Formats: sequence, structure tokens, C-alpha cells
Amino acid sequence: MKKELTFSDAIEQVMMNNWFYAPLSLIYKEFWKYREKTGVTPDKTIQERVQRDKRFTKIGYWVYALTEFLDKLPKEKPIKTEKDKIERMHSRIQWMLIEIWNMNWYDTYTPDKNWIFINKEIWKLATLDKIPQFTYEKIINDSIRFVDVIWFNERWFPAKLIEVENSTDFRAWFIKMNEIQDFRTDFLFIAPEERKNKFDTEKQKIAFKNIKDRCVFQTYDFVENWYNNHIEWKKFKI
Repeated sequence: MKKELTFSDAIEQVMMNNWFYAPLSLIYKEFWKYREKTGVTPDKTIQERVQRDKRFTKIGYWVYALTEFLDKLPKEKPIKTEKDKIERMHSRIQWMLIEIWNMNWYDTYTPDKNWIFINKEIWKLATLDKIPQFTYEKIINDSIRFVDVIWFNERWFPAKLIEVENSTDFRAWFIKMNEIQDFRTDFLFIAPEERKNKFDTEKQKIAFKNIKDRCVFQTYDFVENWYNNHIEWKKFKI
């Protein structure tokens, strides 16, 4: 514990160890590694520092970067093909899903190391770099760790498993969700509206009878509206 560091110094260390930027939720979580959270409202002090100290620059909703290293942030590749367009949408939706849960101060996880959106690597916005050992290691390693986005509750159990499906078969993902049917976990599938019938067909198969009532289909537009409404709600709460 380095008590001699200032609040801004400790925030800077969190960002340095997360490749020059971090969501506010991760800063809150990792701050104690570099100094104690002193004062009556230390989290409010952290929030004040990232907003007012010029060494930090806001690069997203509650996401901040080290001003000195803005040129080091990852760059999105230009959209040249239909595949590029699909990948950009996939990364955009994952980014929104991670930020929605981060706004509620819960933990998030994604396995994807390649997606970049608005100069931010998606996986570095998640608050967890590995899945907590909430069940058998084989189930986590063989199935759950490949799910696009996982929301965890305050006890580090999966509250929601989320898949963003552009074109692949829903069946493989239903099988993965089925692995943790004994937990109180909900399952969300995000895909273009035209894939709803395919989702419904897979959902009705007898193999998935134990989880079908917890499996929900939503569209990209739904996630965008959900994200934007959540931002407005958080502003109102503040």
C-alpha cells in the first residue's frame, strides 16, 4: 500500500495498468491497490479528480484516459467490407452492454480481445479479466468463458449471459446457456429482427425446456435505446 500517492496519482496508476484508460467502475475497484480510500466519500473524490485534473480526459460515458497517452489508444480499422460493418456493429453492441452494467457498479466480463470501438478495446472496459470460480472449472472453461458478455451480481454469480448473434446458429449458444440451468441466471440473445423466427424455433426444442422461459430475444435497436435511456436515468439519479 503506497499511502504517499495522491488520489490523482493512484488513479493514474490504475489507468497505466489498464493500457492508459479505464472505466470509472474499474478505477473505484482497483484504487485501493495504490492508496487507501480516505475521507468521508472517497469515490466522490475519485470522480471529482478524473473530471477536473487535466492529466485525465473523458473518452466515453464514465470512461477516462491519460491525456498524455491519447495517441497510444487503439485505432478502429476503416469499414471496407460487409464483414467490417458487421464486426463494427457487434463491437458497438458489446460496448453498450458492458457499460450498462458498469453504470450500476457491478462486474462485467467479455472474452473478446479483438473488438475495438471508439478507440477503446472492449475487453478493457470490463471490470473482470477472468470469470470468478462460481461453478465447476470444466463448465467455465468449456462453455461459459466464450459467452460474449456476462453480467455478475454482487456475489460474483452470473446474473445474465448475453450473446450478440449476427449470423451463426443459435443452437450452440443455447447449449452453452443450458450448462448453468441450475443457477438463477437469465439469458439474453441480441440479433437482427429477421433472425427472431430462428431463435424461437431453437428455443422450443425439448433439450432447452428447462431454460426457455429465461431466454429472451432483443434487437440491436433495443440495446441502443436501453443504453441511451440508462444514461439519461443515471443523470437524473445524480
